[in-house]
Amino acid sequence: MTSRTVIATTSAAAPSAGYSQGVRFGDLVFTAGQTGTALDGRLATTLAEQVDLAIDNLARVLEAGGSSLDQVVKTTCFLADVADFAEFDTAYRRRFSAPLPARSTVGVAFAGQGLLFEIEAIAGL
Repeated sequence: MTSRTVIATTSAAAPSAGYSQGVRFGDLVFTAGQTGTALDGRLATTLAEQVDLAIDNLARVLEAGGSSLDQVVKTTCFLADVADFAEFDTAYRRRFSAPLPARSTVGVAFAGQGLLFEIEAIAGL
């Protein structure tokens, strides 16, 4: 039987509610949504900065689970304003290399003030 292991790291922004930063299940790592929040709780102000910091946080959670950005097979990205898609896509492509992961990108209304972007991922080991 495959076991489920919670991933927790102090190298990425701490969860702001009742959830795990990630879960390892078999040969897969599932991450919670990562935002552009620094370790000190400061939220980056521009979309590009939030994308970069969110992906930094994502990488750290993946590393804590034994994976990496290179092993990501699927991302789900959330944008506060879909009109910012081109700017987001440019920042995203700087961080992921070919072959690019499968990706869904949706527009959402965030409860957190100033939040422009969030990303979650599924990765192999």
